[in-house]
Amino acid sequence: MSLVGLLVTLFFACAYASPILKRDAPDFATDGDAPFTVDTATLSAALTCPNGYPTSSSPPALLVHGTATTGKETWGEGYVPALAAKGYTACYVTLPGRAMGDMQVSSEYVAYSLHYISYLSGGIKTAVLSHSQGGPNVQWALQFWPSTIAVTSSFVALSPDFAGIDLLDSDLSSFCVGDLCQASLWQQSAGSHYYGALHYAKFEAQVPTTAIWSVTDGVVNPPKGNAALPSATAISVQDLCPGRLTSHITMTTDAAGFALAMDALKHGGTASLARVLPSQLTVCLEVNAKNMQIDLVDQLEADFDDLINGFM
Repeated sequence: MSLVGLLVTLFFACAYASPILKRDAPDFATDGDAPFTVDTATLSAALTCPNGYPTSSSPPALLVHGTATTGKETWGEGYVPALAAKGYTACYVTLPGRAMGDMQVSSEYVAYSLHYISYLSGGIKTAVLSHSQGGPNVQWALQFWPSTIAVTSSFVALSPDFAGIDLLDSDLSSFCVGDLCQASLWQQSAGSHYYGALHYAKFEAQVPTTAIWSVTDGVVNPPKGNAALPSATAISVQDLCPGRLTSHITMTTDAAGFALAMDALKHGGTASLARVLPSQLTVCLEVNAKNMQIDLVDQLEADFDDLINGFM
């Protein structure tokens, strides 16, 4: 091959794989959906596919992060490579302002990304995995942008707060100074108007859904009540590994949580404890799931502490 031919080939290979090159920003506005208030260029730019676009042989998985972090920080060295090793192409959305702003706006990014990742993969339905606030953000998107249901195959929520947290009994209370809280913290508090709207109608699994939670969460309190979503499956990591100490932050790398999440993905969105139990001995002796960066949890915890100190 000539030098020119080689350069052309490399250019198109990079153009296909790069998450930062300019892409189309389609308008996914649909009758019956809530309107998008954020422009399509901004919404489309929030989606990153570090391993290129999904294909039929490597189907899509959309990753939605939680409060006070970003898509790359939460997923980039954890679920992205771990899912790749299992045959999935993961893309993550980065919510504005570290997901500290209005959750209704953050859900616009999720709703758009559900359509966009399917569009980029040639119309393949996507699985969506979330952490923390990402859980209600995904649920809000599915309920108020019902067109997203047609492009979503399944939903796996790690440490979700579907019901509302007891803020004073949560590590997130450190983000509040006096009576001043960030918008998403007020909205995630039990009894907020946000949850009143989310629970008002159609508050049930819109696609096959599994919530994975931990008794020792520390942020989402109460964890079991917040994992409950009508018509969905809910399993704790302690159901699989009794006595396991999995915190809210370590849930994003936890080997037991990942084993349950993978079982859900492999079975249409509904995990089964009985199916995963045969691997109990192996899984419960692991800390982080395979193919995840070992020091990722330390970095996430340091970032969380820095953010708390920054808001105090």
